[in-house]
Amino acid sequence: MVASLFRARVSTRRVYALGALAAVLFGYDNGIIGAAILFIPRDLPLTPSLKGAVVSIAVVGAMVGALGSGPVADRQGRQRVLLAAGVVFTVGALGAGAAASVAMLMLFRFILGLGIGIASVVVPFYLAEMAPARDRGVITSLNQYMIIVGTALAAAVGYLLAFTGSWRWMVLIGVFPAVVLMVGMLAMPDTPRSLVRRGQGDRARAVLVGLRGDTALAEQEFTEIMALQRQQHDMRTGARLSAPWARRLLFLGALLAIFQQITGIGTIVYVPSVLAGFGVSTLTALLFGFLNGLLNILTIALIVQAKVVDRRGRKPVLLAGLVGMSASLFAVGAAALILPVHSSALFVIAVVAFVVFTNTFSATWGPVLWVMLAEIFPLATRGTAMAIATLFNWLAAFFVSLTFPALTARAGPGIVFIAYAAVGVVIFPIVWWMVPETKERSLESLEAAFRNGTRIRLTEPITTTPTAADTGGRT
Repeated sequence: MVASLFRARVSTRRVYALGALAAVLFGYDNGIIGAAILFIPRDLPLTPSLKGAVVSIAVVGAMVGALGSGPVADRQGRQRVLLAAGVVFTVGALGAGAAASVAMLMLFRFILGLGIGIASVVVPFYLAEMAPARDRGVITSLNQYMIIVGTALAAAVGYLLAFTGSWRWMVLIGVFPAVVLMVGMLAMPDTPRSLVRRGQGDRARAVLVGLRGDTALAEQEFTEIMALQRQQHDMRTGARLSAPWARRLLFLGALLAIFQQITGIGTIVYVPSVLAGFGVSTLTALLFGFLNGLLNILTIALIVQAKVVDRRGRKPVLLAGLVGMSASLFAVGAAALILPVHSSALFVIAVVAFVVFTNTFSATWGPVLWVMLAEIFPLATRGTAMAIATLFNWLAAFFVSLTFPALTARAGPGIVFIAYAAVGVVIFPIVWWMVPETKERSLESLEAAFRNGTRIRLTEPITTTPTAADTGGRT
């Protein structure tokens, strides 16, 4: 009866959509400052260094939010932390939009950063733990899709309000989805695995029946979750991050998180400045960001629809992404070195290369990193491990965004983009060697295989026999 009430109250689509809504706010609040910062000096006195501080303070907040939210999600549950993220986003957007001083603006930008950090950690494994094994890749990919939707929305709002210069409304518009997240998460369940870990087995069973729509399949999955929980309880330290197999997974996760950023995606926020250096106006550069954002939405929508991550696997998609990203960055770097600075040919090549780069990232490393991070870590410490890996991701992003202006000023954009292309080439064999294939396996069977990795190499594909939960009931 409890299960039937759950099914009547909420649909799986609503669970996934509201779970991913925090990612929209991640994209929007992270992206809107690029347009707003052009107009803030009209109301608040900003020196160049203060401009940098206003932008980067959110990254500092994201690091704090990422590191703190994982352990809290392990103790208090995923749903409660996402609810808290809605509150944080609402307060941050209201305060930043109404800021009467630079100090006040920086404070609330830091609070927005906290929300961004929380979303970056909790959304991927909330979605992964709710999804069936056969569709986990595509459902977890909603995280990146919604980040791109939020970023594109920020680009659209920034371009449309640029004509009025209303930076406060640019920021305040983020309040509306934040309130929807806050209210919507009140009606959302926590993940079955989190409920089991916190001793709420009956509720976990009801949530599984409601999500899967098949009592027998839900019971089988519930049995696997309970078996893993009992095993962890009996072993006590078996799933702690101090265990050798868990440390290897944490190292792999942190390495992948760093790789995602040092392929050069953080340089894209400077594309308007790069294009301006090629003779393009500010409005044209903002328009490019808006149109490219729309194309990104279309690209990842097609990837999600085609279920590429679940059909092709995680590792092949990551490797293909490295090829596409390195090739596009090499093209724009070589063009910048060979062609005259203000030539139309350079502009065309740069635009095409940036479009290829961002869309390749959106289809590969953007979503797949978060899919894999949500899959490889043990349940008992998944939140903490995600927080640590995400912190490395933010640190790498901060490093790239901080050093790009100085590097381009010293060496020129051509050399810098070629250097990032070379990084992708270096990463390729490391990913080939280290990354296991995790598609179509339940989180419980993955953890069992990784736990036995003290006797096998994690570079090998998972070879445990698929369970009913892995195949969605197909035997």
